[in-house]
Parts: sequence; structure tokens; C-alpha cells
Amino acid sequence: MPHRNNLTSLKIGYGLRDYVEKEGGYTRTSLNKDLIAGLTVGILTIPISMALATGIGVSPIYGLYTAIVAGIVTALAGGSRFSIAGPTASFVILLIPVAEDYGMFGVMMVSVLGGFLLMLMAWFRFGRWIEYIPEAITLGFTTGIAALIILLQMKDFFGLTMLDLPSDFMHRLWLMVQGIPELHWESTVVGLGTLVFMLLWTRLKINFPGHLPGLVIATIITFYWNQQGAQILTVGELFDAIPHYLPSFQGQLIADNIVAMSSNELWEMFKVLLPVAFVLAVLGAMESLFCAVILDNVAGTRHSPNSELLGQGLGNVFSPLFGGFASSGAIARSITNLKAGAVSPISGVIHALVVIFAIYFLADWLMHMPMPGMSALLILVAWRMSEFPRAIALVKSPSNNDAWVYLSCFLMILLFDVVIAVTIGMVLASFLFIKEIAEMTKLQDIHTNERYHSELIPDDWNFYRIQGPLFFAAADRIFGELSATLQDKKGIVIQMDAVTILDSGGLSALRRFVTNAEAHGVVVYLSELQFQPLKTLVRYGLNNFGNNFKLYSNLDDAQLEVAKVYSLEDKKQD
Repeated sequence: MPHRNNLTSLKIGYGLRDYVEKEGGYTRTSLNKDLIAGLTVGILTIPISMALATGIGVSPIYGLYTAIVAGIVTALAGGSRFSIAGPTASFVILLIPVAEDYGMFGVMMVSVLGGFLLMLMAWFRFGRWIEYIPEAITLGFTTGIAALIILLQMKDFFGLTMLDLPSDFMHRLWLMVQGIPELHWESTVVGLGTLVFMLLWTRLKINFPGHLPGLVIATIITFYWNQQGAQILTVGELFDAIPHYLPSFQGQLIADNIVAMSSNELWEMFKVLLPVAFVLAVLGAMESLFCAVILDNVAGTRHSPNSELLGQGLGNVFSPLFGGFASSGAIARSITNLKAGAVSPISGVIHALVVIFAIYFLADWLMHMPMPGMSALLILVAWRMSEFPRAIALVKSPSNNDAWVYLSCFLMILLFDVVIAVTIGMVLASFLFIKEIAEMTKLQDIHTNERYHSELIPDDWNFYRIQGPLFFAAADRIFGELSATLQDKKGIVIQMDAVTILDSGGLSALRRFVTNAEAHGVVVYLSELQFQPLKTLVRYGLNNFGNNFKLYSNLDDAQLEVAKVYSLEDKKQD
């Protein structure tokens, strides 16, 4: 169907092509609208990209490089008109331990691996599969990651002077909690003041993000207080100066690092980074496609999920090659882009050019930004991505299964890491889903049911109807219940009009039931099978079930056969 082509298509630059084809070209009016939107979202991107980079533990320039390269590549190659790609809070917790263990080289390598995985997902048309990940798991990821980001900002937010923090998050958190009595009051005032200012700004309903004015005011106050000897930590004191040049190709640097490592060291690093890259790809795909869906709902457009995954994958490959790290579609920046009047992916390119301008002309000023203010920005970004109200509603919902899945993901992220949380969450969700579906399969005794009852059915015959899928988790229970009814019976008719699926587990359970029935001298008749169960039985071979087993196209034929058999038995007795 033509209206569903976007769901299965895979075209590089689908978002830009879609706009040009439907609007008949790219005009000067389009450029003017994209220019305004790109300037607006570019200003928003600069402090957020720097804050996310410092949150990982790397220089803020890497965050700016990510916004530039991923912003341009994903905009031109992706499947959404309005998505803005760049650093996102969901990746911070994943990349912190990588940065601590392998430095920026490890961050670049895991980002490239994640990009290739995203491209593979696009190639195999996994774009629509992402929606099958339960909401409980996605909420567990986002709230767990947001909670960790918020908690780990306490060090810079309160100006705690702590060195050599352990990589274990809970241990690190405990040490920071113990250090709160020694907080630096000037840093605390700057951090708290920046956070309050940005929160109040949103209530003023001003059509301009409050991040920039909040950080500008915090920077001015910090500069003045530091002149008085306050010693509030700034970006420039913690990281190297921001260079005044464009992102450069880092392929040779990556190659040199790889050559310098032994094959055993490379293999050990690969084993550590691959699970992280997998989670990066899954989270990046989920966040990017969720972002694209939200934009479509607001704008009335249609994105191409697989093309968006391809664009995000290319962005994640090229970004590290030019000094950046992992990126995905950023929901807040993308919504700002749309509301500012963007009409095509060109606004994403313009937003990246604004970041380049900042590197060239504002780098020295950016280094004076206070770390408590950057932490306040990270806390606000993490809170907005967390969707805690939705998580609370989910826990209070009637579905206990969803609550257990959510809590397991949330707690595993806090206690262990995201990789373990992903594994446990998916396994638990799968088991609970299988259990829920298996419980839907019911066995109904219809011997006396007026709808199915026939005078032709004698009392020494059972008459049952199975409702629901007969798969491995339900079939053993159903046929076990049927086996318990075979005592002193001559036959059993099983109506299967409501059985939609019969898998290999269900086939094995049926085969054991027929064998058990035959041992008791009981005849088994199945009636009115749907196509899939019938195809499964035919492939297995009906002769393999023995002579006591027969199929009938409808219930009436099965009842007539029972009456015929019963009549023959009466004649023999006479």
C-alpha cells in the first residue's frame, strides 16, 4: 500500500527528499524558515552539548564536535524532516565507565560500533520492530539513567572537592553523600540559582530557551566571585581550552591507537565495548524513532523509520571519526526546531553551523562557564527526559507485570549497569508476556452447552473447545487437563475453531495426548482447525498420530461420525 511505503522504505536522505518531492523544490522561503529555526536550536545546543560532554568526563569540545558532525550527517541522510541529532543524556551513563577505562579512544570506538549496529538494524528493516519494546522497559531505562545523571551531578553542583572517585556508581554516590557537609557554598549558590532560574524561565512562557541566559548570568557571577577568591570550578580549569578550528579527521589517531595495542588487548576491549555498543544502538534507535513519531504527530508528516536508523547510524560512525562521540535524535532540541518554524532537514545543518560559529568566536568565553551551572543544566535535561510522572502512573496501573518490569530495569541500572538492566528487563518482560498469553488459552467443556450441544453425542464421549494459542507455554497445561478426563470414556471431540497457533511445543503436547488416549482406548477427533494449526499437522504427517486420530472440517461432521460409531457399536452388541 502506497501510504505505508514510509514504514518499509530505506533511502538515504529520505527526510530531505520527501520535503522536496512534496513541496516541489526548496525555495528561498523554505531557507528563511529553516534559517530562523536553525539559529534558535543552535543556540540551545551549545551549552547542552558542552554539559553532556563534561558529564561523560571528556572535554566540552567533543560535545560540540558531536553536535556539528552528527547534526549535519543525520539531517542530510536521515528519515525525518525535523529531527536534530547530537549528544543526549541517555548516553551519559553508558559512556562514563568507557571514558574512565579507555579514555576518548574508547568512547570513539564504542560510538563507531554503535553506529554500525544502527546501520545493520536499518538494513534488516528493524525500524518498526522498535515499537515492540515494552513501555515499561523504555521508562525503566530513561528514569534509571536520569536518576543516575542527577545523583552524579552532586559533586560539581555542590562544589565537593573529591578526587579518584570509584567507577561503581553506588559507591561513588555514597562517597558524595558523605561529602555533602563539606560543600562549597559559593558553588552551591551558583548551581541552585542556575537551576531555579531555568525552572522559573519556563513558567514565563517566553519563546526562547532559558539555558543560555541562565548560564550567562551564572558565568558573570562566577567570574566576579572568583575575582574575590571564591574558587568556583569552571570549564576552563577542568578541561583544555576549546580549539578554534573545525572538527578534523581522527582516523589516523584511531588507527595508531589500534596498532599500539596487542591483539589480546584489542580482543578484551572489544568484549567489553560490544555489549555497551549494543545498548547504545538500541537506546539510540528507541530515542530517535520516538522523537520522529512525536514530530510527525505535531507536524502531520510521516518519517521513514529505517531511513532514520540509517541516518543515525551514519551520524554515529562519522561523528567519532571527526572527534565526537555517540549521538541520537534529541527530543527537546527537535521539538524546539519544529516550533521555531523548520520545514526541512536543512535547519539541522544550519544549527550545526551555529555551533561552528561558537567554536570560532566564543570559545574563550565558553571556558568561563561554571561547572555548578553546567551540572544544573544536566539535572534539568535529565529530569525532562525521565518522564517520572509516567513512570509513577505505570507503577500504580492495574498491570502488575508492567510494574515489575519497570522496577527491575530501574533498580538494575542503579545497582549494576545499563547492559545488565537491558538483559534482565527484556528477559523478564518476555517471560511475563509469555505467561500472560499462556493464561489466555482456556479449555471449555461444551458437552452440555446449548450452542454446541447435540443429541447425537453420547455421555461416554467428551466434548471440549480450546480457546487461544496452543504454544509451548499453554499446550502442556491444556492437554494435561484433557488427559485427566479420559477415564472410562470412548472418545473425545475437540473443537479448535478458536486456536490460532499451534507451534512445535503444542504439536508435541498433542502427540503425547493422542498416544495417552490411544493407551486408554479413547478416540480423538479434532474439528474446524484454522489454517496455521492445520498446516502444522499436515507437515508433521497425519499418519504419525495413529488410527484413533481424525480431523473434520466442521463440528457437525464430527458429531455425525460419533453417532455413526456409536450406532455400529449398538448393532454389534445386538
